[in-house]
Amino acid sequence: MRRRLNMLVAVGSAAVLAVLVTGGCASMTSKESWTGRKIDEAIAKLGTPSNVIPADDGGKTYVWLLHRTVPVQNVTFDSQGNPVYGTRYRDSVRTLTFSVDASGTIVTWNDSAAQPSI
Repeated sequence: MRRRLNMLVAVGSAAVLAVLVTGGCASMTSKESWTGRKIDEAIAKLGTPSNVIPADDGGKTYVWLLHRTVPVQNVTFDSQGNPVYGTRYRDSVRTLTFSVDASGTIVTWNDSAAQPSI
């Protein structure tokens, strides 16, 4: 019974952590629309972009590659059935792309998050 309770606590903790991390990433962009705002606002919030690509029309495309490493608790059991706790790390990359016109106004943007890998 105690072993099952420990396992449930560990799994529940991992689930809560996953929700918090996902929510933290999502709150960076999905709750707000960047269209029509100045690129300087995005730079102030997200930091220096990973890449800036000039366009033929005088505009630019700004790209951010946001890397995160998230610890995830791992539970295994020894030969006597006792829980053995360890930590694994998952890496994820979120790519934000902003198309900006010549005046510095965001015309379109995209937020694509890669699935975390173990």
